[in-house]
Amino acid sequence: MTGNPTDMDSFATNLDVKHSLQLAIETTSRAGSVALFSNDCPVRSVSLDPTRRSAATITTVIESVISDLRGPVSGSRGSEQRIQLISIAAGPGSFTGLRIGVTTAKTLSYALHVRLVAVDSLAAIAAAQFDANPSIDEILVALDAYRGQVFEGRFQRATLLPPIDSDLSGWSALPDDVRVRPMAEFQGDLNRDVSFQSGTLSIAGDAKPFGALADRRMEPACDAIGVGLLGLLAAAKGDFVSPMELVPRYLKASSAEEKAAETG
Repeated sequence: MTGNPTDMDSFATNLDVKHSLQLAIETTSRAGSVALFSNDCPVRSVSLDPTRRSAATITTVIESVISDLRGPVSGSRGSEQRIQLISIAAGPGSFTGLRIGVTTAKTLSYALHVRLVAVDSLAAIAAAQFDANPSIDEILVALDAYRGQVFEGRFQRATLLPPIDSDLSGWSALPDDVRVRPMAEFQGDLNRDVSFQSGTLSIAGDAKPFGALADRRMEPACDAIGVGLLGLLAAAKGDFVSPMELVPRYLKASSAEEKAAETG
């Protein structure tokens, strides 16, 4: 390895996004996942065991996924393959899961000397659902943020997943409108949302925020595929991040910090 790994200019700059090998990682949900992209298409995806901690399974799953690189990958040339891009769901989500996923992605980027991009976790869930359900154009994603709070994001297919060759100057894999707010407030707005009440708005995420209508949630998709789709766009735009500078996107204080603030 040459160059300073903290200097992004020392990483390969001639990345052909559409014809690259990308490793996408997501560990923010109860069952995290990993996906391998070749030539801008997912060629393999694996979900982590939801009954075990991500820290105990993530390395094994990644090793299993990239073992495909020892032989020809669909759509690739020859048998000598190398990861060229790593994408990570940086949050919001589980504090422990975020730390595990972000640390894993940072370590791999540093060790393999490859470009790294970070994407929003809720946006990744939406992107995975858009990919799995071509007829869906709008989706509301909500995750339980605990202590009476919810992470919320509402996404349009055309806005979230524009063509990779389009003008991406106003696009971001970390949208500003993803937020955390009181769950009671979120549910109150849902009760007044005509598109939600009529069933025309697709929903995904955790059951708790949606209350009695949680059974309307879309079937889970492989969120790492959503990470990879957004990662391709982020790379095409040039939104790379140094592995030394990437931090989890918590959007809220930890439980310990919130309790300290209440008693302080």
